[in-house]
Amino acid sequence: PNGERPALHVLGANAKYSLEDVNWDIIKNADYLHFGGTYLLAMLDGEPTAEVLKFAQKHGVVTTLDMIALQRDDLLEIIEPALPYIDYFMPGLEEARMICKLEDRQAVIDFFLSRGAKHTVFKMGAQGSSIAGKDMAEIRVPAFKMNVVDSTGCGDAYCAAFIVGMSQGWSLEQAGRFASAASGLVITGLGSDAGIVDFDHTLNVMNTYDSIPMDE
Repeated sequence: PNGERPALHVLGANAKYSLEDVNWDIIKNADYLHFGGTYLLAMLDGEPTAEVLKFAQKHGVVTTLDMIALQRDDLLEIIEPALPYIDYFMPGLEEARMICKLEDRQAVIDFFLSRGAKHTVFKMGAQGSSIAGKDMAEIRVPAFKMNVVDSTGCGDAYCAAFIVGMSQGWSLEQAGRFASAASGLVITGLGSDAGIVDFDHTLNVMNTYDSIPMDE
C-alpha cells in the first residue's frame, strides 16, 4: 500500500550459484555485465564477485553492480574486494549509507570512489539520482512526476534503462534521465515491470513528463 514494496523472497538456485556455474565465454563477448543481488548470493559474494568483474573488465566489458543491502555486520567486507572492478556502482543511496556508515552524500560518493569504483550511481527515490566519478562533477537527475502505486522493481528498471542509455552512446545525464523515466513507469502499477511498454514509450516519457524538484 501507499507505494511501498513488501516482498517475500526465496533464494532458490541463487543460494548455490558459484564460480563453477559462470559462463565465462558469454561474459567476455558481452558489452555490459550487470551484477544484481549482491548479499543474496552466498557462494558468489565477496572475492568470487571480484573475480568475475575483473575477468569482465580484462575483456573490455563495462561492469555495473546493484545490490540488496541487508542489516548485517559484514556489508563492507563483502563488497570491498569488488569495488576496483566496478565501472558503475548502482545501489540506492540508503544502501550505500548502510555500507559505509556515512550520511553526507558527497562523503558517501568519495568513500566508494576512493576504494576503486569508477562511478557511483545512487538511486534516491523522489529525489531522483546522483551520478558521480573521480574526474567529473556530480550530476543530479530528477525523478518524474508519476501516480505512485507500487515501487517494487523501480531500482532494477533504473539500472536496466541506464545500461540501455549507455549502449546508445548517450551522455551519463541522458542515460540517467532515461533510467528515471523507466523507473517512473514501473511505479505506476502493481508488479516489478508494470508500466513499461517499450523503448519509444519510455523515451517519450523522458522527453515530455514533468520532473520533481530536487533538494540539494
